[in-house]
Order: sequence, then C-alpha cells, then structure tokens
Amino acid sequence: MKAGSIMRAHFGAVLERTCNELRGISCLELEEVAPPREEIVSSRSFGSMVMTAAELGESISTYAARTGEKLRGQRFLCGAVHVFVQTNRFREKDEQYSNGITIPLEEPSADNRILACAALHGLAIIFRDGFKYKKAGIMLMDLQRNTQRQGVLFDAALDRARSVRAMAALDALNERFGRDTVHLGSAGLVRRWAMLLENRIPRYTTCWTELPTALAK
Repeated sequence: MKAGSIMRAHFGAVLERTCNELRGISCLELEEVAPPREEIVSSRSFGSMVMTAAELGESISTYAARTGEKLRGQRFLCGAVHVFVQTNRFREKDEQYSNGITIPLEEPSADNRILACAALHGLAIIFRDGFKYKKAGIMLMDLQRNTQRQGVLFDAALDRARSVRAMAALDALNERFGRDTVHLGSAGLVRRWAMLLENRIPRYTTCWTELPTALAK
C-alpha cells in the first residue's frame, strides 16, 4: 500500500495531498492569472451603537470610498451596490433587525460619488428607526474590467472622462497626504461610530509607521 494511500485512509485527502507536495509531487497547480473578483466588500462593527440614519449614512459613505479605492486599484468597474445593516444579535434584550438591498447602477462606475449615492439610496429604503445598529457595510457587485465597459444608449463620454480624472486626483492626494485627506462630505468629520482600535495589535507586516524601532544606547 502506497504512503499516499495510507495517509488518505487514516487522515483524509487533504493531508495526503500535503504529503505528496512535500515529496515533490504536484497536486495543486499554480494560477498564472488570478481569476476575476466577483465582489468587493467593506464592513465594520461600530465602536458604539448607532441609532440615527445620519450616522449610518456617514459609515456607508466611508465604506463606499474604501471599496471605490480598491475597485480603481484593481481596474474594475461596478455594476451594482449592495448595502446592509444589522443590530447586535448578542444583545438579546434589544430588538433585532437586519436587512439589505441591492441597487443597480445605470452605468458601471468606479466613482466614489456614484457608489455612495447608490448606497445611501439603498440605506434610506432599509433603515428603520428605533433600533440600535451595530454593523453596516456595502458590497460592490457585477464587477467588470474597466477596459470592457459596455456602452449605454445615451453615452456621456465627457462626464465619464471627468469622473476618471476626479478620482485619479483624489487617489493621488490621499496617497500623498494620507487616507481621507480628501473625502466625501457625506462621510462626516467626527465619526463617533468608528471602530475602537485601542486593543488592536500593531500592524508590523502591513504598515511602515508601526514597525518596531530599536534604539541604540
């Protein structure tokens, strides 16, 4: 009985493949080209309970900017925006509510303003007063390459070109001076709802400013 078959019989197919890979037998082919993404999501739990549509709107606008940045960085366009909200299901004494809605775009876009407008429209539909919301987020759907844009009946090429230039300028400023240096007005300034980060561990592998520093005596 082969070693691989023994591993499969005792520990399953996953460990069998692992053993074969360690012996130089390829079981999983490497992807030469990454498959296209199906969706981009931005969602966070709030640092404190949110009860107003205004504060939910600020969070949704902020998440729209985050996903829009990722969208443009990967050279994609979005055809629909899904927005969702939910209360804290672990607070059993509170009334519970969760809902979501998908808003299709008239034309695929990667413009923060268009994404936020669609998301805020969806939020206005699903928002219910009187609940303590713990989490909200948006999901960009129906993604396509920006080189494969499908035309519409009344093609506004000039407006599209202005949109591309505006987002390029926004990304350049935020990359140079820091995230949210330039942001949508609907994202607010105070952001009381922002996630608490006091207990977050340092991001040594992803953030240059948080690398540990060794001081010589």
